[in-house]
Amino acid sequence: MSIGKIYYSPTSCGAASYIAASYAGLQFDSEVVDLRSHKTASGQDFYQINVKGNVPTLVTPKGTLSEGPAVLQYIADQAPQSKLAPAFGSFERYHLIDTFNWVGSELHKSYGALFNPSWDEATKTKLKETVNTKLGFLENNYIGKDEFLNPKQPSIATIYLYIVLSWSGFVGINLDSYPKVKQFVEQVGQNPKIKSAQEKMNAASK
Repeated sequence: MSIGKIYYSPTSCGAASYIAASYAGLQFDSEVVDLRSHKTASGQDFYQINVKGNVPTLVTPKGTLSEGPAVLQYIADQAPQSKLAPAFGSFERYHLIDTFNWVGSELHKSYGALFNPSWDEATKTKLKETVNTKLGFLENNYIGKDEFLNPKQPSIATIYLYIVLSWSGFVGINLDSYPKVKQFVEQVGQNPKIKSAQEKMNAASK
């Protein structure tokens, strides 16, 4: 039975929801959204589906979810055997949420600012300094220490972080100064189920 339809962009944080659902072995429909025109691949006005216009958006038989943390946790809870998230209500679940929220509020936000084409070079330089500060914190305090950022047993936080870090080349961030972070990206990308899910997403996005 399908969990619903995932609206996403393969180069945005919405990609994490597609990859997570595929990794978990769930059945779902999907459609790419052009975030510039806010049109779906079939030509529909995406604002008619989600008034906020953001991805991921998951339309389920019970209703619509339109924020990444909610969508990813919903996906994880539909396939507990995937171990993408601990049981709801457990302390481990709140630990996962704690880690997930750091990625969202500190790293995603910092990377996201670099996609604004209106910034001058001085502003971009300052924004890159902020990203590098966050990457240093990630290197020293999370990678190799947080159980929910494990390339071999990915959680929704693992997949989300992987997608955010994949933006590095697009915004001029070099991960060479952060060997543990760089290795994390490589190892997650080499995880057979993640690799398969990403290949499936790329094929569906053409």
